[in-house]
Amino acid sequence: MRQTVTWTSLLVAAQAMDVVTTAVDNARGTAESMAVSAHLMNQGGLALLFGAKLLLTAAAAMALGLAALRIKQGVIASRITFRFALMAVQVATIGLVWVSLSNVALLSSV
Repeated sequence: MRQTVTWTSLLVAAQAMDVVTTAVDNARGTAESMAVSAHLMNQGGLALLFGAKLLLTAAAAMALGLAALRIKQGVIASRITFRFALMAVQVATIGLVWVSLSNVALLSSV
């Protein structure tokens, strides 16, 4: 359960960092290259983008939490679900950090 809280917190921080760097980049005149993110920003601005990212993070946290709960209840197959969901959250978090660093690099080149 500790891994669930740790990685979910890191994912929320990475999502926030991505939104902030995207906002700064857009303020400097760059265009959002991710089609879904660009559409969300066009429809509702950064608030909608951040809200969507938080909802996705909440869904991942719920998957991890429910799998952890089922493990405690003795459901062996939930270990597979937990490991898979945890790896997905870890990969997403590392990917978002990479994207944020790329946004910072783009910002420094503009």
